[in-house]
Amino acid sequence: MGSRGIKNWNSKIVRNIRDSLELTEIQKGFLIGKILGDGSLISTLTGKSFRLQVEQKAEHKDYVFWAAEIFKGWVLTQPKYLAQHQSFRFRTISHPQMTEFRKTFYPVKRKIIPLNIKKIFVHPISLAVWFMDDGSLSTSKKTVTISTHSFSREENLLLIDCLKNNFNFQANLNWDSKGNRLYIPVGNIKKFKEIVFPYMHPDMIYKLPLTP
Repeated sequence: MGSRGIKNWNSKIVRNIRDSLELTEIQKGFLIGKILGDGSLISTLTGKSFRLQVEQKAEHKDYVFWAAEIFKGWVLTQPKYLAQHQSFRFRTISHPQMTEFRKTFYPVKRKIIPLNIKKIFVHPISLAVWFMDDGSLSTSKKTVTISTHSFSREENLLLIDCLKNNFNFQANLNWDSKGNRLYIPVGNIKKFKEIVFPYMHPDMIYKLPLTP
């Protein structure tokens, strides 16, 4: 068989795999958290279809392999090491559901918080993945912040309302040198930890305060 025949045969296999896939609730929740965080929805060569890309520094290799396992069936090759970036990365295959999420969060060139965020940001794994990507201990080490500097004040308020409505804890706006970010008051940390801890990878537990 010539190289063109092999290429077409492989394309047919990928199409068949794509047609058999549908995001589970866990995968959908993980995806939303990744979009809010540092995951990327990248286009195919045609620019009409999108796939998820996850990349982390080499010290978080186990986290990347864990994420790839969550998308088992969607990832056709093992995460690979990128020497130039000293990181590990994997990509899913492209899929219409990924493309729809791209349209939701990137209706323009920049990432936004959609007005229907309360309807889609509902699974605890979304919060955990977002926090693992963009969360950090505050300087007091008694509470946490989540970097939301790329979002407008109005978008941050949408997120605060979503967290209160869907997860029943309060987050506030905090201003630092980069702009607005979310700050979770000490009195809400216990509730926050109860929600995210079951879904956090061991590599990222260090981001949570030890107390209360």
